[in-house]
Amino acid sequence: MRGKVYLVGAGFGGPEHLTLKALRVLEVAEVVLHDRLVHPGVLALAKGELVPVGKEGYGEKTPQEAITERLVALAREGRVVARLKGGDPMVFGRGGEEVLALKRAGIALEVVPGVTSPVGALSALGLPLTYRGLARSFAVATGHDPTLPLPHADTLVLLMPLHALGGLKERLLERFSPKTPLALLARVGWPGETVRLGQVGDLPGLGEGLPSPALLVVGEVVGLYGEILGNSGP
Repeated sequence: MRGKVYLVGAGFGGPEHLTLKALRVLEVAEVVLHDRLVHPGVLALAKGELVPVGKEGYGEKTPQEAITERLVALAREGRVVARLKGGDPMVFGRGGEEVLALKRAGIALEVVPGVTSPVGALSALGLPLTYRGLARSFAVATGHDPTLPLPHADTLVLLMPLHALGGLKERLLERFSPKTPLALLARVGWPGETVRLGQVGDLPGLGEGLPSPALLVVGEVVGLYGEILGNSGP
């Protein structure tokens, strides 16, 4: 008898950002393999056994091959398994690798999308990615490796940038003025949520002391955020 694996996106913050489908899976899954960047409030909703696998680039890591092997073994035992990831499993979550490995092993699977932080975290803060007459496009990229080329868009969102802000500044100055607005967002939807506003020229110092996970948002549309904060209601 074979079970089934669900690749589940936990969203960017707490349980209030979880989809109904994700909640239903957590209620029926017998085993939940979860990454570090899953909010404790989301984990508390799981009914089955919780197994930390320490991905997302922090702390002790479980090799990806070992995670996949465990998913396959559990499914072949007839178990219902949730592979729970922060954000969306298919956006910088190595979900594509797991889908292919499970398909090749003949394991039944389903992907449950989650609210990815480059969109959800910004929206929750009232920060637009696009704005009529100011920003018609946005792009999302990893900020972990400053040697990679940056995509072309009016608004850039860079994930996990904190250890590479100096190199990213050099890359950004090839495309943007030093006075281009930017925002560093840390732990949105978690305790310790932090927003720092500045300009490209303020890097890397603007990020000093910020906790992970963090996002770097660059573009003229970020200049609206000060006004949005100032006009926010109770």
